[in-house]
Amino acid sequence: METGEVRVVVVGTAQDGGVPQAGCDCRTCVTALNEPSRALHPASCLIMGLDGSLHLIEATRALPQQLGIAAKSLGVGDTAIPNSVCLTHAHLGHIDGLGQFGKEVMGSNGVPLFASIRVIEFIQKRGLSEPFQTKKVASGEPFAPSEGCGFEYELIPVPHRDEFSDTHAIKVIGPSSTLLFLPDHDDWRQTLEKARADSIRAWLNSLEVDFALLDGTFWSGDELEGRDMSLIPHPTISETISMLGEKEDGDPEVIFIHLNHTNPAIDIGSVEYRELTSLGWSVGEQGSTFVL
Repeated sequence: METGEVRVVVVGTAQDGGVPQAGCDCRTCVTALNEPSRALHPASCLIMGLDGSLHLIEATRALPQQLGIAAKSLGVGDTAIPNSVCLTHAHLGHIDGLGQFGKEVMGSNGVPLFASIRVIEFIQKRGLSEPFQTKKVASGEPFAPSEGCGFEYELIPVPHRDEFSDTHAIKVIGPSSTLLFLPDHDDWRQTLEKARADSIRAWLNSLEVDFALLDGTFWSGDELEGRDMSLIPHPTISETISMLGEKEDGDPEVIFIHLNHTNPAIDIGSVEYRELTSLGWSVGEQGSTFVL
């Protein structure tokens, strides 16, 4: 089925644990438990190519629900069946849906799985590669996930707690627009140093992206009472928007994803959400679509 355009559907906007998060009785999680429509799934996207092929970024524990969200947004029936998978890194929330491609669930065979060499090696070591045809990808080299899909990926290296593998952002290069998917990195200083850029704006401009889905895990550095947040480093939204300031003409659309259940920006009625949006930036919504 030819579509005439490349479309990206956001099918998850939460941190790896999702909302509700296991073992949590905070107001946000309890509300989502009681009202399933308020649930947020781990950060993920699904892309429909020009030829109607479907390509998943990240394989999360919420895979059934996310494929349903994608199908509804794209008008392809009740669920979507991915023709390929691409991964940013090997942390649990980004790979724990891979097992659902196996014989116990979907029974897939030979699905192309794209990731860095270290991610593929970790997946193989964990015994999760059987349903896939693994494809080791080098940083900075654009590639198409399938012939005729009409878009390319490019892996952009970023620093992020690399205990199991390295980590990359994924640039999705469409016929007319480009999107950056960056759910995880440690901090802007290291990321910008690695990219040899002197500001977030300069880096995004150098990548020539029109849409940037950025790591918005925490709003501030004191959200997890009683826990050492240095063990789970992420740039906070408050830091990111202070570095960006107000949206300017020519800036890409910046959309924050990968929000932890503690992040007040989840609540559209919060002061934090209003502060963010007043500057011209936004928080990701499940089911939202971008045309590339």
